Amino acid sequence: MLTTKDFTSQQTAAEGAGDAVGVPKKHWFIAVVGHNTEKFSRDRLKELGYECFIAAQKETHHWKNGKKKVIERIVISNYVFVKVTEQERRQVVNLPFIKSFLTDRAGKQNEYGHRPLAIIPDRQMLMLRRMLDDDSLVLFASSAFSLGDRVRIIGWGADVFQGRIVRLFGDEANYVGIRIENLGCAYMEISANKLEVIE
Repeated sequence: MLTTKDFTSQQTAAEGAGDAVGVPKKHWFIAVVGHNTEKFSRDRLKELGYECFIAAQKETHHWKNGKKKVIERIVISNYVFVKVTEQERRQVVNLPFIKSFLTDRAGKQNEYGHRPLAIIPDRQMLMLRRMLDDDSLVLFASSAFSLGDRVRIIGWGADVFQGRIVRLFGDEANYVGIRIENLGCAYMEISANKLEVIE
């Protein structure tokens, strides 16, 4: 199951990142759009000549009357992935159906308190697109945690309870399972907002 951390772990600042001399480099940015407007926004961006896609899978639905219909099931809501230069991104953000661009929450703040924009590496985008093209069901967990993360429970003291994330539950990952080191698996349901990652 993909997590938001998978997409943001290799992000860099948007401006000037990896540009060849005189050739502005294109990056995969994440445009934030309104609920249930992902397909509309993608189609409009394509009409304007931008390279973009949404995280969706084609599914065949069978109706009781025997008819079949292929639909696009949105896997990651409210986002359109757009590959543009920084100059093009500044044009895209002014389109009426684009709310903003996602920032890198782990990025360092500048002097004005702003964080850099989130950029997804080409390799990760290729992986996501291939997963979506596959017949297997793809789910997305919008969790701050990834499998294998070392975590502690907030408020229990630094050395009282530490383990690793071994299971994520649900689309919002409200509950996680913890692996207790040196003891084996002790599954414990706990709200994700009570956990913090140990660096």
